[in-house]
Amino acid sequence: MSLPLRKRYEIIFLGKNRHEPHFGIKKIAKILNCSTSTVKRWLSRWKTDKYLDDHIREGRPRVTSEAQDNSIVNAALLIDEPTSQKVQHQLQNHSLNVSERTVRRRLHEAGLQYSLPLSKPFLTSKHRQDRLQWATQVQNLDWNKIIATDETTFRLNTVRRMCWELPDHRTVRRTVTHPMKINLWGCMTSKGFGKIICFKENLKSHFLCTQIYQNGLLPTARHYFGRRKD
Repeated sequence: MSLPLRKRYEIIFLGKNRHEPHFGIKKIAKILNCSTSTVKRWLSRWKTDKYLDDHIREGRPRVTSEAQDNSIVNAALLIDEPTSQKVQHQLQNHSLNVSERTVRRRLHEAGLQYSLPLSKPFLTSKHRQDRLQWATQVQNLDWNKIIATDETTFRLNTVRRMCWELPDHRTVRRTVTHPMKINLWGCMTSKGFGKIICFKENLKSHFLCTQIYQNGLLPTARHYFGRRKD
């Protein structure tokens, strides 16, 4: 559905106000729950002719009404991992026949984005609190003398389907318990990246000391900081 006239003027107010506030495109899109392309379009329209009402349309008339536009958006929000095909089939069950192309247009106009779902949940409040506490504790360290290490796991998923979602609402997809995977360990300093090690084993203490630290951490430390004189 077309962006309401009220929101168009809110975009101009947030982005072009000579006093306060004066936000960037991404910030405005987040505040008004619309896409950045929508914000850019109305800012450009305002810069060109200071006119935000709908222009008189030429050519083919719009094939859906405002009520049907709302039905398309509502159907997408109610479907798990919605695609234009899923939304079209859902609408057909309610006697509304529109093409997949029309579905995509209406969802895009409503500010939804077509993207890959997240494969894990968001950080909890406890996670955020713990990370902030850690960052506060180490903020005064001499980071030029520190090697940061991390490990991650890459899992093989057979298909990664994209779906429609609102900018501030990421879809979370359930994954299988034991997919094919490979583990990766790496490190870096303020001077550059260190060794990267790929492995399939679980990261236990013995393996960490005999393989990861010996073959990854220590060579990186010698390369960037040299050997200890003692």
